[in-house]
Amino acid sequence: MNEEYSKTKILLVEDDEALANGLKEALKLENIEVVTAGSAGEAGRVITESGLSGFDIMVLDLTLPDGSGLDILKKVRRESLDFAVIILSARSSELDKVVGLELGADDYMCKPFSLKELHARIKALIRRSKRSAGKDAPDIFRHENLSVNLGSREVFIKDKAAKLSFTEFEILKLLLLNKNIVVERQTLIERVWNGIFIDLRSVDPHISRLRKKIAPYGALIETLPNIGYKFKI
Repeated sequence: MNEEYSKTKILLVEDDEALANGLKEALKLENIEVVTAGSAGEAGRVITESGLSGFDIMVLDLTLPDGSGLDILKKVRRESLDFAVIILSARSSELDKVVGLELGADDYMCKPFSLKELHARIKALIRRSKRSAGKDAPDIFRHENLSVNLGSREVFIKDKAAKLSFTEFEILKLLLLNKNIVVERQTLIERVWNGIFIDLRSVDPHISRLRKKIAPYGALIETLPNIGYKFKI
């Protein structure tokens, strides 16, 4: 068993009972506890009863018998911006991926999928969360009316808090730590997602949403086509 991921708990929202049970048993071998919910209603009850703090990650199907997984994602993001969500869906169009990422998912996987790949993506999010939790340096970046506290993970614009998701903050942090230097897309993926199977195009929705949330300073994030991004000041 893998002690590195001990005490990790996942909420799996999946209406295919056979798939849910298979994933539960497979992840158990990795020392990961899985709580399953087969519908949007059941997922809502689990979240209400246990709270998001009772879980480390949610693996979320979009097509559920009583609603859309996107509604669950919206509910989760209203309660927490840091909680990690992986969408696992048969919807494989680029539009579906963009919508899921725009609404705040940290990752998007299409069915059919590789179990090893899902393991890797879950572990990448766990490592990322633990690495972030271990940071205690209160480094603060300031530019005009933009203030970013890298230790407390708080962003303020004119003293008004900008609510960034976990992934959005990680991207901003990387760009700020390398301000005026081009961060290649592949480098960003390796640092933010640990380089695990992320489609290069999946970065764009996160960048777009980040720009909007830190406006007008989002304009300082420069895109270099086919290369990467730069926070230019």
